[in-house]
Amino acid sequence: MSLVLIVVGAALVSAALFNKVPRYVPGRLPAPRGSGVATARRTAAPPRLRWASARLTEQGRALLTTVGGSALIVAFFLTLSGL
Repeated sequence: MSLVLIVVGAALVSAALFNKVPRYVPGRLPAPRGSGVATARRTAAPPRLRWASARLTEQGRALLTTVGGSALIVAFFLTLSGL
């Protein structure tokens, strides 16, 4: 339980501090062959994560910092208590 709270809290606080969130970019398949037209070849690209702007307002950043920090504090006290 503590590890889950640490991961969630750290993710929320880092999103608030850096104003960036990961965004999934799907992969690209190569162009089908056999068309007979000489064009530039598109290479296949694997799916990946890119950083995108979170576009948070000041209130949104404050909320994410508060909730994430609270999750980290709860995780700390749960760890101390041995749960």
